[in-house]
Formats: sequence, structure tokens, C-alpha cells
Amino acid sequence: MNLLTSMILRRMRKPFIMLIAVYNIAILGMILIPGVDDQGNPWHMSIFHAFYFVSYTATTIGFGEIPYPLSDAQRLWAVFSIYTLVIAWLYAIGKIFTLIQDPHFKDAVTSSRFKRTVRSMHEPFYLVCGLGETGYEVVTALTEEHYRAIVIENNPDNLNEIRLHDMREFVPNIIGDAADALQLEDAGIKLPNCKGVIALTATDDVNLKIAITSKLLHPNVKVVCRSELKEYEENMLSFGTDHVVNPYETFATMFEMLMHSPSLHLIYDWLTGAPYTHLTDPVYFRYGHWILCGYGRFGKELYKLLVEHDIDVTVIDPSLDVRDEFERHHVENKKNFIVGTGFDEKTLRQAGVDKSAGIIAGSNNDSNNLSIIMTARAVNPDLFVVARQNIYNNYDLYTATHANLIMRPREITARKIRAVFLNPLLVDYLKLARNYDEEWANVTVSRLSAVVGKNKPHIWTVEITEKSSPAVAEALELGRFINLGHITQDPASRYLKLKCVPLLHQCGEQQTMMPNEELAIKPNDKILFCGTREIKNSMYVTLSVMSSLNYVMTFRDEPESFIWRLMDRYMHKTERRRVPRPKL
Repeated sequence: MNLLTSMILRRMRKPFIMLIAVYNIAILGMILIPGVDDQGNPWHMSIFHAFYFVSYTATTIGFGEIPYPLSDAQRLWAVFSIYTLVIAWLYAIGKIFTLIQDPHFKDAVTSSRFKRTVRSMHEPFYLVCGLGETGYEVVTALTEEHYRAIVIENNPDNLNEIRLHDMREFVPNIIGDAADALQLEDAGIKLPNCKGVIALTATDDVNLKIAITSKLLHPNVKVVCRSELKEYEENMLSFGTDHVVNPYETFATMFEMLMHSPSLHLIYDWLTGAPYTHLTDPVYFRYGHWILCGYGRFGKELYKLLVEHDIDVTVIDPSLDVRDEFERHHVENKKNFIVGTGFDEKTLRQAGVDKSAGIIAGSNNDSNNLSIIMTARAVNPDLFVVARQNIYNNYDLYTATHANLIMRPREITARKIRAVFLNPLLVDYLKLARNYDEEWANVTVSRLSAVVGKNKPHIWTVEITEKSSPAVAEALELGRFINLGHITQDPASRYLKLKCVPLLHQCGEQQTMMPNEELAIKPNDKILFCGTREIKNSMYVTLSVMSSLNYVMTFRDEPESFIWRLMDRYMHKTERRRVPRPKL
């Protein structure tokens, strides 16, 4: 017996017993009290007639006295039965309304409906734990590509069902503790079509519990967690977590790309931001003296990076404990630490803002960061500004500052997770791209700009399998030779190529960056493309329809229906017969 049925039976036990008892007494009285038939003889109601009479009398409908007029004794008993049954029904209905309004009953109904919905899902789905701004971005990205998602959120204020109803796919959701094993089981963690768990709650401790519980309940599921503390990140990885996303480390990686190669940073920004961003202009890093305001988790990552590249950095932080910690770990640079807020001009001038190349507003307070930027720019308008945005609603305020680089933790985390689940090859591509020089990055930027133009870039992965590319897979089984140029050919015109760039080709363990058109395609190959969504849809026609694949390979239209294929064969057979034989 499930919880909902058990609760109904337990709460409605007394009203049910009362109704049954009152009905039985009323029916028994109607049977025992004698009446008179049409011949004047004594007559007793049968059980059926008594039940029928009491049933419609209890509802005060009144179909009359049947089958014979009642005696005065029967009428008196009927009056008693009516009032007694009405009182019993009022009591029962009151209990029903009380039960319906009970918060625990509402939770049980919601939980039961949620379980039924999850069990009825047959498509692969991803379990998203935590629906803050990051979770919302991830769920939006999954549903945009027609993947199913299930959401667990413990804060009712974050679970805005109106926003979820705007998704391309229906998103089952429940308010609950995602770290609870029973809640994860109710959400389908043990189901074979659960392909991934994404832990995006606000605390690392809860994300760690989700990772551990998920791996214990479903060892083969892919688990991705957000973590902002190094010790939790290491603990998550030790329990088999597939990916841990630390927004501060990820931003530090992006910042290092910018220092070495503005074009490589631009590629990273474009590809991880797709399909929610337009192509932007490159940002050029400025070498010289830098000021770092705020020495927390974010500040420590950037300070470490700047020092490793021999850049002189002055740190500003209001905490004396932080100063003591800094001096213990950086004895040789302790004179570069200033105790202060950083948003007053005196402290900034003491740090040398007027001669600095750049400033990092990296505290955990958005008001302070915005004040630091405005004060520093007033003294030195040419500063390279890096800003940390903590609250999502301040997006427009930070944009209005025209900072050169804005660190938005939620956006960075969402970008990384989108890449991990939707295009795993993109993660490999970006890792390999860091090994190439600036010239290679410039060429890649030019190629991407040429095919995307002013449109939003879109990233997709083509898998040469029977399910994803049925036409190509069938042709390869027949022994036909297919190269990358055939897939990138426009299936509607022999004179046009699809505006897309193949970024990475994977064949087994071998990966090829920026493959050319002559590359031979083999079964189970994976190819990462960049273009637009419309180009992806055109390519899908070639991958799925054999006649379109034949066209891009032979540039000859072939009919698809059976009758037209027969006529086509007959016409070509007649043509071959009419060709004159050459003279010997």
C-alpha cells in the first residue's frame, strides 16, 4: 500500500465507519418496521427495496414511497434516517476537506504524481539537483536539444513552475532534499534510462553527498558536480565523480588563455557560450602592475596565476586574518598586501592605481566591486578591468561598467556542464587547442567567423552509428567510401557547401584537429562541428536519407518511391541500349 492510500484510509477511517453504521441501522429499521400493501395486508421491505429507499432518501432526492405507500411508523423512521444520514455525510465531507487541505496530504499527492511521471518516462533523462540560475541554464540547454530532465529543488522559491513550463520538453519537478537516497530513488536514479546526475546546489557539502549517493545507487551513471572548495573537489573525484566544475579554476584557465592568446580565449568564449552568444571581438591582456581587490577563493586563483607569469601584484583586502594568511604563504611579497576595502581612492592610490595596467574587483560583495571599478576608472581610465559578479540580478549593472572581463560563476558553470553533457568532444577540443600557437588560433577564428557571420554559433556532434546516422552507416556497411566532404556538402545543391567547420574528428582513441574534407569516414566515428542550427538540420538530411546521401556523392537525383525507382531504372536501361557501339 502506497503512502497516499494509507493516509486516506487512516484519516477517513472514522467517517467511513460512521457512514457504514448509520446506513446499516437505517436499512435494518426499514426492513423490520411493517407496512401495508395494496390489499391491506402486512408487508415488509426486502433488503434491496430498503437499500434503494435509504440511498435516495439520504441524498434528499425523494423519488416517492415505493413499492407501496409507507405507514406512519415507516415515515417516522424515514425522517430519523434522513437527519442522521445528513449529519453523517456532513461529518464525512468535512473530514474530506480537512484532508485535502492538509499540507502533508498535498505533499503525498505531489510525490505520488511525481513518481508516476518518472516511471512513465522511457526516454533517456538527466537528473538535475538544484534549480538556481545555473540549474535553470542547464535544464534550458538540455531541453533545447530535446533531452529530458528531472529536477529536485529544496527551495520552493527557486522552483518556479512557470519558467519550467516554457521549456521545449516537459520537466518533472519535486521539492525535496537531493542528498536523500530515497528522494533520488523516487526521481529515478536507479532507472536504466537515467544517463546523468548534475549536482548544482548552493553548498559543496550537499553536492558531495549527492555524488556519493548517486554512484552507490547507480555506479554507471555520469555524475557532474559544482564545487567551489578544493577539499570538496578532491573528495568528489575520489568517489568516482566524472567531472567537477570549479568556476574559479575555470575562469583562471580562461584568464590564462587570454594572457597567452587572445584568439584562443575568443574561441573558448564562442564555443562554450554557443548557442546563447554572438561572436564578439577579441580582448587583449595588458602586462604591467596589477591590483587585486579581494583575496578570497577567486582572488587566490588569479593571484597564483599572475605571480606564475612574473606579474607584479598588489593585494587589497579588509581582513587582518587574510593578511596574516597571505604573509605566511608569501613571505617575500608581504609588502604587497594593503589592508583596506579598495573602493576608496586613498587605498587605490597607495596601491599605485594611477600607473597600473589592470585591476581585479574580486570581492564577494557586488556593491563593493562596482564601487572599486568606478573609483579606479575615475583615477585611471585606461585600466584593464576584471570584475566578479556574485548576484545574477546585477547583470545589467556589470554590463554597464564596460569591464573588459566579467566573471559570472553561474554562467561559467552552466557553460562547462553544457559542454560535458551535450558535446563531450568540445571539452577534448578545447584541451587540445591550448597546445597550438597564436597563428593557428587566428586561422580558426577567421574560419569560424566566415561560416557563422552575425548568427549565433551552434555546436553539435555527429556520430556514425545506425541510430544517429542511418544512411551513412548503411552505406559504409555496403562497402562504399565516404569522406568528410560528402557530409559537409549541401544536400540541396551540388554547387554549395554547408557553412560549417569540422573542429575535431575522433576514430577510436585517435583524435584529429580541424580535419580536412578528404578524411575517410568509418563506423562509430565522432565529428564535432560548428555552424548554425539551420546547417545542422540540413546535414541531418544527408546523414539520415539515403537518396540525399547518394546525391552528395554522385550529384544525381534518385527517386524515393518504388514506382518512380522502377521507371527510372527502365529509362536508364533504354538509354544504355540506344548508345551506339564503338567501331573497332
